[in-house]
Amino acid sequence: MLQPVVLGIVFILLLTWLISLSYLFKKKLSNMIGMVVSMTLGMIIGISIGTFSAVLFPDLFFEITVLSMLIGGFVGVIAGFPYSLIAIIDGLISGVMGGMMGTMLGVMISPEHYNQLLNILSLWTVGIFFLLYLLLVYELNKEPNNQSLFSHPLPFFALVCLFIFSFHNFTFEFNNSPTHHADHGNNQEIVVGANEYQFGPDLIQVFPGEEVSLTLVNNGIEEHDFEIKGLDFHLHAMPGTSENMSVVFPKTGTYEAVCTIPGHEAAGMTATIIVTEL
Repeated sequence: MLQPVVLGIVFILLLTWLISLSYLFKKKLSNMIGMVVSMTLGMIIGISIGTFSAVLFPDLFFEITVLSMLIGGFVGVIAGFPYSLIAIIDGLISGVMGGMMGTMLGVMISPEHYNQLLNILSLWTVGIFFLLYLLLVYELNKEPNNQSLFSHPLPFFALVCLFIFSFHNFTFEFNNSPTHHADHGNNQEIVVGANEYQFGPDLIQVFPGEEVSLTLVNNGIEEHDFEIKGLDFHLHAMPGTSENMSVVFPKTGTYEAVCTIPGHEAAGMTATIIVTEL
């Protein structure tokens, strides 16, 4: 739980640092630099927010598209405000476009590739932050006797390294709510996500005698499997892949599913399947 909090805090600090530089040293930076800052920040924030939101809330496409456009445009306006009206407009347009592109990217990616997409996007975003910071520092260092710690690249680089270190081995979790079935007349389809080291959902409800199509999606960086004790059912998926198989639970009761990879069950990689009548 601490890892996503650290990632969020560091991300906000990096963004705030960049925008603060624009306000503190606006007299030393040209309007052209201001346009680059506002367009880059508006675009990258719009894409990031749009993609993350689309992956986390795929059923709210319209709402998250509007929200991502607003957030991206707002960041672009704030970043361009110290410079000129042109910088503000450029930041606004870039943020709106980034929000739209981000949500479209998020909904086009299949679930088994969610973690790869978000990993790449997160590291790419902080990389763009650092390049933009180097551009600002380069312009500021043209002025003699500029000894401000705020414009020294080492502290900012340390924050970027902290983000990358905190991101190491981190996987995003999906499908963490219990799965229920409302229509007893149709075959049930269940998608189970595997991370380090848990299943999501870890509580599943099905009906006896019903054919259940169960898909294991490996969102982690290690291989995982899904074996139901007491039944001849075993799924195995390498990182970034998925596997599907159908199963019928013959009678009511509670079944335990585990990951049989050595050490994973002990680490808490288990799920409970409740077979019950309506």
